Amino acid sequence: MTIIKRAVRNAVDRRAAAFALLAVVAVFSLGARCIERTSVHVDSDGYTHITGEMVNDTDVQGTRVMLRGTLYDGAGNVLATKDAPTCPPDTQPQQQTTFDIRFDNPNIPPHASFDVRPVSAITLTEQLPSPDVVLFFTDAARFEDVPPIPGLGITDSDVLLTFNGRNRSGVTYEGVQGCSAVYDNQGNVIHVQSTELIQIDGAGNPSPATMNSAGPYTAFLIAEGVPKGPVQVRAWLWFGPKGAPTSQYQFVATPMITIQTIKF
Repeated sequence: MTIIKRAVRNAVDRRAAAFALLAVVAVFSLGARCIERTSVHVDSDGYTHITGEMVNDTDVQGTRVMLRGTLYDGAGNVLATKDAPTCPPDTQPQQQTTFDIRFDNPNIPPHASFDVRPVSAITLTEQLPSPDVVLFFTDAARFEDVPPIPGLGITDSDVLLTFNGRNRSGVTYEGVQGCSAVYDNQGNVIHVQSTELIQIDGAGNPSPATMNSAGPYTAFLIAEGVPKGPVQVRAWLWFGPKGAPTSQYQFVATPMITIQTIKF
């Protein structure tokens, strides 16, 4: 009898999880502001990217959010399709995240239209706990005519985002991930970068960043290969190991920051 009860309970649990996943996808798909600020570009290696924002204007807390991007030719035939996570991989109520869908094959024929939509996610009955991390003193700059500086690989095509952060939680976070989005003068996302924050010890050895409550931290994110013309940038921090499908905490984000140009 116990085995039968356990089997029934497991079936109910699986059904509830499937319903929650379908519910969050349905909510996002019906949201008027789900996918926006999109753009398409081909990088220097010939790979096509769709970049943009996913806006959650609901009260749903979602995790492990996956999007599907599709490119179509003029006759409506599918040229390519690719699934990719948002960055950060979780969505919070009344917040936005960014995404970069990079198609697997280079040199895809020119597309006539494209589409992005949520295809999977998991809802939580409660929001993820706050990490109690605050970001401040944000700054973004593009440097032009940069002379060669040993150990500093910044070029004229890079945007450097700098901000300070303070961990007020009393919890030490092992592994901090960063996402950045660059916006053009129309407000569209034209470049997205995902990276793991690192720290340098006294001997000059890099390692994944650890954020404790010892004091404020200065973080740097470099958006590489950004074409000239963008006017704003934004960054998100989320907490977990590199490549993790979700975080145990809410993400924290900077406001939109105007990019300044600094000439040497």
